[in-house]
Amino acid sequence: MTKPDAKHLCAERRAILSSCCGLTGEVTLTDSAVILLFAGMLGAGDMLSLITTSVLPLFNGLLILPMAWWASRAGRKKLILGACSLAACAYFMAGSAPFFGSYAVPVLISMILLFAMTLSGFIAGWFPMLDTFLSGGRRTLFFGRMRFFHQLTAVLFLFLVSSVIGKTPPLWKLQAVLYLGAFIFMGRIFFIAAIPDFPVEKHDDPSWLKGLRTAAGNRKLRRFSVYQFVLNLAVYGSVPLSLLYLKNELKAPDNVIVFISAAALSGMLLGYLLIPRIIRILGLKYTFIALHALYLPVNIGLFFIEKGSFATYALMILLLMLSSFAIAATSIVCSAEMMALATPGNKTMAMAFSGALYYSGAGLSRLLASFALGSGLFASAQMSGGMAFGPYRTLFLLYAAGTVAAGFFLFSIPAVADASCPAGQPEEKRA
Repeated sequence: MTKPDAKHLCAERRAILSSCCGLTGEVTLTDSAVILLFAGMLGAGDMLSLITTSVLPLFNGLLILPMAWWASRAGRKKLILGACSLAACAYFMAGSAPFFGSYAVPVLISMILLFAMTLSGFIAGWFPMLDTFLSGGRRTLFFGRMRFFHQLTAVLFLFLVSSVIGKTPPLWKLQAVLYLGAFIFMGRIFFIAAIPDFPVEKHDDPSWLKGLRTAAGNRKLRRFSVYQFVLNLAVYGSVPLSLLYLKNELKAPDNVIVFISAAALSGMLLGYLLIPRIIRILGLKYTFIALHALYLPVNIGLFFIEKGSFATYALMILLLMLSSFAIAATSIVCSAEMMALATPGNKTMAMAFSGALYYSGAGLSRLLASFALGSGLFASAQMSGGMAFGPYRTLFLLYAAGTVAAGFFLFSIPAVADASCPAGQPEEKRA
């Protein structure tokens, strides 16, 4: 692997710094116990609270394709900076929701929706921009390093929040956390603007439909993207659902919920840190298989947690850390594989096509769970032996079944199924 020059190293460092700021802000607003507690205090029920954690991946999935076309016309960095600026405005408005009185919940939800919609523009331009300065041999190393540091930043921030807010934090404390998260998020704009520009040898085709047909016609990319959709549909709802289960069924104190949220995210640190070594030991094929197998015991274990206690809180931390580890490690190999399989000359649209399926699966996993909770679809039932279980544990069981079903798609992806793509072969030779 050739060592990059100073300009490329500078671009990598600034991309990592931008990710540290952006991810910390995103997690606080859309994927942490902070927003669940904040929405609950404003009067949002379980359904609306869980929707707040689903809109970011869902809108990324729905809007990334048209945003990719826009990126090819307007320029990747220009789209990224404009999208992040609008997202920052929406973030501050979401934190200001309590000032709108009886309209607080509609304002909060609408601003989170706007935040998610605008960030789809960031996602559409982000990976193609990285591709301008990342060589194939550095992708796994870079993504592992970047996501390790951005996850570390987010985890430390949430641990600090859990130690400061207390067991029953007032609304103003949670609002202050959101404002702080919005300021940190703005760092993404500053560092992305400072990334040097690199020449692109072959420009993407500006025709949206032609680019989409080319991406969908890439058989290897299509099979891989379908697997991502099905897997995320089965696994991405577990963590936010567990936090609501802690709050509403196990009656855990608020600061314990935030602490468990941060501890769960810390599992991602290990995933990002260890995945390059895991790939070297197992090869890409068996890495995919091993990571998929890790998801199954998580929801089965969550299903059997019935009462809140120190022991069950500790068990939940371990299970959610395992889930976060698998999600983090999978995201690294999936990002590198997506970039390797994208069609040259159509990379922006190809990555958007794959990302649309990836994020749609993640968003639908949480959205469908929120509808199930809000509609009362799964009333309390009885298992043989007299064990009672309600909607939360029913959903955990369904997620476990979905993970098994997703396993059938695993063996259709190129890295696992194709004899021409042996495990561990460098990404650039499999593109």
